[in-house]
Amino acid sequence: MISDESFGKDEHLLKSKDFTRVYRKGASHKCKEAILCLAPNGLDKNRLGFSISSRNVKLATRRNRIRRYFREAYRKMKKDLKAGFDIVIIVRRDPGKAYSFEEAGKRILELAKKCGLAS
Repeated sequence: MISDESFGKDEHLLKSKDFTRVYRKGASHKCKEAILCLAPNGLDKNRLGFSISSRNVKLATRRNRIRRYFREAYRKMKKDLKAGFDIVIIVRRDPGKAYSFEEAGKRILELAKKCGLAS
């Protein structure tokens, strides 16, 4: 049995052409350390992708941790978001060692409200 909070492979944004479409045709909203870009995808679910540059976040372990925090925060709140969008989260700069899951959740919620994805 799959729970409502799962994050399956079909919800991942993987292809570079999909990322390019979101960057070109989508809207973007910024917060202190991240940018959320979104574009309608014509599906009945959202797809999520990440862009974390090694130039902005030097250590791979920290990039992976940030990605895990954002992915988990999205997974927990996706039932409250509107469906049918491709979402790309771009990390602008290293938030530091003290960055936590709670802060990632706050950032995603803040950005989702800015773009009208959440109420």
